[in-house]
Amino acid sequence: MKKLVAILLSLAMVLSLAACGSKTPASTEAPKPGESTAAPQAAWPKGNIDIIVPFKAGGAMDLSARLTADYLKKYLNVEVTVQNVEGGANWVGYNQILAAKGDGYTLGFANYPGQVGGYLDPSKKNTVSYRDFTNIADIVHDPGIIVVREDSPYKTLQDLLDAAKGGKKLTISTGGGPGSDDDVLIRQINSRLKIDTLIPGGNENDGEAKNALLNKEADAQACNVSNYFKTYESTGQTDSVRVLAIFDANKQVLMPNAPLIDDLNIAELKGLYSSSDRGLVACKALDPAVLQIIVDALKKAQADPDFQKDAAEKGMGINMLFGDDFNKFIDGVESTLIELAPQIGWDVDASKYGK
Repeated sequence: MKKLVAILLSLAMVLSLAACGSKTPASTEAPKPGESTAAPQAAWPKGNIDIIVPFKAGGAMDLSARLTADYLKKYLNVEVTVQNVEGGANWVGYNQILAAKGDGYTLGFANYPGQVGGYLDPSKKNTVSYRDFTNIADIVHDPGIIVVREDSPYKTLQDLLDAAKGGKKLTISTGGGPGSDDDVLIRQINSRLKIDTLIPGGNENDGEAKNALLNKEADAQACNVSNYFKTYESTGQTDSVRVLAIFDANKQVLMPNAPLIDDLNIAELKGLYSSSDRGLVACKALDPAVLQIIVDALKKAQADPDFQKDAAEKGMGINMLFGDDFNKFIDGVESTLIELAPQIGWDVDASKYGK
């Protein structure tokens, strides 16, 4: 009897194990509305991520990258480290980004129009373009502005332009050389007004440009919202300025009371927009599944009130563009620089870029 019970128990265990190991037949039901049929995303990231910044630490590019790194860390749950790689007019860093593996563990930060000018300028001898990168997202959008000292005789942009159109040569300090967003803005104004009396100052950086204005070595300064968002209204500070115009289509949270160029009824300058933009890029071979995970994390950051607050405190305007929208933006920057190339002094073969 005991042997019979043992045999029966053994048989029951075998049948039970067989049932547990059997596969459930695939469902033949159609997916419910809104239900995803896609395979689960890749298990990424599994380790730390580096973001290469082709600029020295402490500048606007570096700060933008570090803010982005903080929130990628928050939403990807891994360390995200910024590596500053200087040299070669920023192209030592850009070339390291291009040479990275497509696994997403090395990303980079780029600026516009700086990156584009860096390959259009024939003296730089760069043979690549923005098309050789995976352009993940434009993150920081910093509109161009023109400012004067608070004691300037030019109370409005029209006052400044009337003086220039009357033949008075005016020095406009700019925080960058030929092809920088500040320099391009002044050249575009000259072109549209058919004058040559607004002279870009060609200062090495924003600090020098600011000093030139405040020391009365320049009549005005072309710069960005981030340069004066704390002192653009009279605050009693030594670097307070009067903003003559913001060259953007939208009111700026950081300068809510400053006039937009389209509101000034200057027909020749309507729709003239300028900005310094900074975005996240990678090598061309970036895994598409990894790209989507990064984009999803950035979109979560964009909706995060803490991210918005941190960006505003650092003077960063956030206007993210992804995919085709980002590429179209860069292509527009490239077209503008190619159009201005003869004025800048660049011999550019436009056909090389499909123009």
